[in-house]
Amino acid sequence: MRIGDLCSRDVHPVTAEEPVLDAVREMHRHHVGAVIVVDRPGASARPLGIVTDRDVMRAEITQRADVFTLTVGEVMSVDLLTLRESSELTDAIELMRRRGVRRAPVVDPAGVLLGIVTLDDLLPAVAEQLAALARLLGCQARHEH
Repeated sequence: MRIGDLCSRDVHPVTAEEPVLDAVREMHRHHVGAVIVVDRPGASARPLGIVTDRDVMRAEITQRADVFTLTVGEVMSVDLLTLRESSELTDAIELMRRRGVRRAPVVDPAGVLLGIVTLDDLLPAVAEQLAALARLLGCQARHEH
């Protein structure tokens, strides 16, 4: 199963120059815990970073600043894991596990943002594969008798 088939294409990117308040509003408006930071608005945008609700809280504490005076670029995480839409499910899970992330932008071969994949997107796909494996084992057990 490919990540491009599992990811959400409904992404609401922001730029590094925008106020953090705008990013927080986007997260609230779309009921998501993160927004992707891109190099420029539009269809050919490439991901530069990510801002999570946790990043916003961390920035307010560590920078000792009113979070609403900060820009997205000042709080975003830049050590970004991106996944190609052609990535296989098992490879993506391993990469996300190694990096300790719960979400990753999905890009095309040119690095253009296509979507985002989250742990919540991956769990149903893994559960489906496990169910198929259980059915296979059940069929084999019936044929052995």
